[in-house]
Amino acid sequence: MFESRFICICGLPGIGSVGKVAADYLATALECSTIMPFFSNSFPPQVMVSQGLAELMHAQLMCPKEKNNLLILSGDAQPLDVVGMYELAGNILQALKEQGVTDVITLAAYVGETNETVLGTATDLDSATALGLCKITLLRSGAIGGLNGLLAGLAPLYDLRGFCLLGASSGADPVDIRAATNLLCAIKELFHLDIDITLMEPALEEPQELTPQEVDMNYR
Repeated sequence: MFESRFICICGLPGIGSVGKVAADYLATALECSTIMPFFSNSFPPQVMVSQGLAELMHAQLMCPKEKNNLLILSGDAQPLDVVGMYELAGNILQALKEQGVTDVITLAAYVGETNETVLGTATDLDSATALGLCKITLLRSGAIGGLNGLLAGLAPLYDLRGFCLLGASSGADPVDIRAATNLLCAIKELFHLDIDITLMEPALEEPQELTPQEVDMNYR
């Protein structure tokens, strides 16, 4: 279903940081380099500090070292207001279209009753049917909030196909490594990626304890 397509996989902070953890892991495993940053005055009013260096919050579009039909989008945060979310989503989708991307796949968390580890949805009937044929159980109802929902939902307005893959999560863990790992397993199979997901296993055994200030309170 994705042969001869140009894909962008997006994972922004949300419940359990599921989408972001999966996207960041992909970016590292595929040796991605940043090709375009995205800034917003609706991001939280703070900078990120690492090893003494301060940097404005941003999202970044990254390109794998050895794949020319795949991009990864990740970011530090989501905008704090609705107008900012729509504006940033539009800027990102316009840039993806200009890069030649055909399909936008966002990664998120699903909190609710389900026996599945990964659920999916798409913005057109043919794509949703194709997901089902790839053994991805379709999400039948509900809502996907924030940029992880908007990037997929707005994609058709930019002549792109929109998809969202959701890892089932209790919503109780500040960082849900297991749900992110399940998403990575689905992505690896869908795109036949040669990545080692066993590197996530040690993190599955470690308790995730964050202070209240660090707990992600954004969207799916």
